[in-house]
Amino acid sequence: MTGQIPDKLIFTGKKFDLVGVKGEGLYEPLDFGLTPKSPHTANWRGFVSTYEVSDDFLIFKELQVSIEDEKESYPLINNIKPISRKEGLIHLDYKNLNLKTNFSGKILIAKAFIDSMYVHMGFQSPIAFETVIELEFNEGILTNQKDLSNKMRHYRKKGISDGKLKPQDDLMKWISRTFSLDYDL
Repeated sequence: MTGQIPDKLIFTGKKFDLVGVKGEGLYEPLDFGLTPKSPHTANWRGFVSTYEVSDDFLIFKELQVSIEDEKESYPLINNIKPISRKEGLIHLDYKNLNLKTNFSGKILIAKAFIDSMYVHMGFQSPIAFETVIELEFNEGILTNQKDLSNKMRHYRKKGISDGKLKPQDDLMKWISRTFSLDYDL
């Protein structure tokens, strides 16, 4: 198995990995009538999204999705036509979507991954990053932000895990955990 390609979130002009979600309202391909298919082992979901916090709004910026069905036209998202290419599957790239979300909840974003903490399975743990920020939204509007970098450093120092860093007694439960973006720190 392979570590998964994370969604991205641009915050304060910097690109972060999206490493945790608690809430509802992030877009998925099915919201637009697209059924994603995995193009390779690093993308089992079949899609990667990019979001941006702009003027305190959570904006859906880009979607890269792989699908099976070749068609003459694909759905527009916010009046944007995708760039398509065929490489076995059909790969659709939607750029500059600028679609506001109604997300309510919290999102963990991170950067400066610690290579020695790489897990060859699922999404990487927030603990494995030097910089971790929790963003809180209400109906797509940023209401709070909290820097959790020191907390993650403390967890690393004390050997505290979120259950993603190494297999647990129940292997299937651990695999499921590594592929989930749910978090409880």
